[in-house]
Amino acid sequence: MKKVFKQIAKALGYFAVYFIIQNLVTGVAGYVLGVKYGPELKAAGLGFQEYLVEMQKHMSSINGICLIISAVLTLLVYFIIEKIKKTSIVREADIRKVSGRYIGLTVLAATGAMFFLNFIIHILPIPSELMGGLSEGMKKLTSYPMWQALLANSLLIPILEEVVFRGYLFSRLSKAMPEIVAALITSVIFGLCHGGIVWAAWAFVFGMIICVFRIKTGSIIPGMIFHIIMNTFSTLVSYTPLLNDVSKTAMTVYTVIGGIVLAAALAVALKSKKAAIEDNTADVTISAAKV
Repeated sequence: MKKVFKQIAKALGYFAVYFIIQNLVTGVAGYVLGVKYGPELKAAGLGFQEYLVEMQKHMSSINGICLIISAVLTLLVYFIIEKIKKTSIVREADIRKVSGRYIGLTVLAATGAMFFLNFIIHILPIPSELMGGLSEGMKKLTSYPMWQALLANSLLIPILEEVVFRGYLFSRLSKAMPEIVAALITSVIFGLCHGGIVWAAWAFVFGMIICVFRIKTGSIIPGMIFHIIMNTFSTLVSYTPLLNDVSKTAMTVYTVIGGIVLAAALAVALKSKKAAIEDNTADVTISAAKV
């Protein structure tokens, strides 16, 4: 039992670093903007609610920069922590080499999920009030320049979130409980971090799909690849008119095909034997996630 609590405490510690830095960067940015624009807005005689609306507009304009800074800073802090412990983020977060077979299955699953997960929420009769969290999240995504979105949402955030959730959290929890339970808990936390009922449920399913490859390979590299593909697709769709002319019928067809492709990739992965875990992870770097 002592070992169980020790591993859970480690998982919470790593998550706390992530949580604190994300909020710290946002808090500092908000303070700086308040100092810069606060006097001007107050001089304009704005009411409290109007003041908040204007400040939120200013905050939205730097969301991309905040995401980039917080992601880089969090990874840097993890790197320093592991150096102090005389180990490495590569080893502790399970950034291991993966066979071409699993890379291929991951890309196939991500290709199916691009259409299935992204389109199904627009097809299902979900009440608009439940879509609030997702709608707000998508608005924030397009509130800053596209290059910032591609750097932050399509690269840095996928790497960071896989290190945190499928790396540190899953690896610690799986030492204290069955892997499926660790996957469920990790995915629930991942979902809650995205806020809103629909978005949280969407992120939960997203996390569970990645956990299939995490468990089978013992590595977070497939998760990084899956995450990068999914986020890049979402970013491009949000910033470009790629899907503006897609009819509801076509969207339904894409969703069904995407679901079949995703299910097939997961079925093959689930039937495959677990990859042998090697200890020589020192030569693998985070850059491997760009494969």
